[in-house]
Amino acid sequence: MPDFNNFRRAVFCQGEPQRVPQFDGTVAESVKTRLLGRPIAGLEEEVEFCMKAGYDYVPLTIGFRQMIRGETVGIMGTEQLDSAVLKPAEARYNPFQEGRTKRLWAEEGRGVIFDEASFDHFDWPDPDTSFSYDTVERVGRLLPDGAAAVVNVGYVFTAPWMLMGLESFCVALATGDPLVERVIDRVARIQLRVVENLLQFDCVGAIRMPDDLGHTGGTMIAPRLLRQHIFPWHQRIGGMVHAKRLPYLCHSDGRLYDVIDDLIECGYHALHPCEPASMDIAELKRRYGGRLCLCGNINLDSTLTRGTPQDVEEEVKLRIRTVAPGGGYCCGSSNSIPEYVPYENYVAMVGAIQRYGKYPIQVA
Repeated sequence: MPDFNNFRRAVFCQGEPQRVPQFDGTVAESVKTRLLGRPIAGLEEEVEFCMKAGYDYVPLTIGFRQMIRGETVGIMGTEQLDSAVLKPAEARYNPFQEGRTKRLWAEEGRGVIFDEASFDHFDWPDPDTSFSYDTVERVGRLLPDGAAAVVNVGYVFTAPWMLMGLESFCVALATGDPLVERVIDRVARIQLRVVENLLQFDCVGAIRMPDDLGHTGGTMIAPRLLRQHIFPWHQRIGGMVHAKRLPYLCHSDGRLYDVIDDLIECGYHALHPCEPASMDIAELKRRYGGRLCLCGNINLDSTLTRGTPQDVEEEVKLRIRTVAPGGGYCCGSSNSIPEYVPYENYVAMVGAIQRYGKYPIQVA
């Protein structure tokens, strides 16, 4: 049975909950379909999958990310790729099965906004009418007792650079071009209003901000620029989430040691996904245990994709043994569950979390 209060206790670092919660950002449609035994046709199947897989929540995406990625429905993983600001590229991304799928790629050079005229003519969404808030209301009616919705907003940093193109965005920041500040301000104000709207729904249990700030070597731009342009918006949004006494979750790949204190100051309760290639989760626990819940860290680069189910189980046991004691840990992938994760490995991961994650932790 779902127990979102158990999840809250872990995220708020309120000591040891009853069990280690599962947490994953997205799960591929093929994996969900196989676990459920039928295609994901709508919200009913999304909710049923999440409950059957052992999550305490149903993830949704509302806001600017929908426009950037073409997610017109609001369900995580349901995308209308051809309508996205990003460009879809079709290839065989899954080495374990035949067939080609689409993935989205951001512009490296110049994006769709490159001067004042393109800014003014861009089809900016209305935060009150452009997004599928009815999806949140429908999920609220479908959720079983004990479950909640975790809504992804984010993209305060990601959307501006994707709209401008990464190179153009970075050059604009470095040269003090006022266009970049104008784009960030417009995106952030839209997202601020989106969160304000979402917090009116009783079924919303947490706000998650996917906003990739780093790569394996460090932050994508200098920490001082994040502090100047991005973190004040994260903090403003965090203030609204805190006022509702809800968990505020940060998703960012990469090596974030230089800005973790800033993230805590922004009001984040949890950090996901703690990539093993970028950061040592045991070190993070020593430095930030009790102040920041750590989520994820089961290695997508190797164990989940190229390992065996036994390898996955052993890694889950290791994370639970070393990170879970004292609470403040949610276990899951170190990024997501894409289509190239073997189904057996995903099942091994969630099974091991459920089997070994009960408190007090007694994993040999």
